[in-house]
Amino acid sequence: MNIQEFYDSIDESYENVSSRMMGNQKLVEKFVRKFLDDPTYEQIKEAVNKMDYDEILRTTHTMKGIASNLEFTHLQQKSAKAVDMIRAGQREEVLPVIGEIEKEYQKVIEQIQKLD
Repeated sequence: MNIQEFYDSIDESYENVSSRMMGNQKLVEKFVRKFLDDPTYEQIKEAVNKMDYDEILRTTHTMKGIASNLEFTHLQQKSAKAVDMIRAGQREEVLPVIGEIEKEYQKVIEQIQKLD
């Protein structure tokens, strides 16, 4: 699978991320592959296990930014929802949203691993 097919497989826009990176396909692929090594998702899980809402806020906010930069819109939206809920004091209610983040994250990771 090439990088454009990857974006199709996760129902995202390659054109948007490509234009952000000045049409450089190799640069897009480089940063997408680096996402596999990013520790943010594991940090979210650790924060949830500790029920540390300040850390959940920090890590989901970080995930929101990374996902936005890579045009992982679905992951970005789920992360933004979690950030907004925590800021609004909906701490207990945010846990199902963390589950949605996990599903979206796993989908992205599985597809990255299929890149040529």
